[in-house]
Amino acid sequence: MEENRRTQGAGRLIYGKHWIAWLAMAGGAVVIVGALLTWFSLFAGLQPYRGVDVLNGRLLSVGGMLGLVAGGSFLLRGKLWLRWGIGFLGFALLAFASWSLFQLLVLYRQLSTDPMMVAKLGPGHFVVLAGALLIFATFFLSDDCYDLDRFAFVPRVTPQAQNSCVVRGQS
Repeated sequence: MEENRRTQGAGRLIYGKHWIAWLAMAGGAVVIVGALLTWFSLFAGLQPYRGVDVLNGRLLSVGGMLGLVAGGSFLLRGKLWLRWGIGFLGFALLAFASWSLFQLLVLYRQLSTDPMMVAKLGPGHFVVLAGALLIFATFFLSDDCYDLDRFAFVPRVTPQAQNSCVVRGQS
């Protein structure tokens, strides 16, 4: 059990359950912050478009809020279905953010050919992608309480006296 723990700071121990929950909550917060940042701007930054100005950004920010709530629930309850739900939410957010970034790059390429538009990409969508990747990374973390439950039914062998020849089940 000791080898499954990770240390933090001055010897405090953090279990896998806490890593998953905090990573999901941090990823959800990063997705929300990325949706509030500028994704795209025209006229050299005079006309910014934030993520929440469009439907894709609003959907991603709702996904970030779901990541925050799911991470907090997993921290409090630690249910297995919540862990899987967080991982699948991260996958869905990552897939949707990647598709949305691809569409944004297509739009940027079309508008960058016009010299009067002076199109520029903002950092927001890349921040959203990083947050979705954080939530998706929870799939690959080990959760100690479920790892220990697998071994809960292994019978323990008690040490016998040094010179005794006791066969198990017979005394």
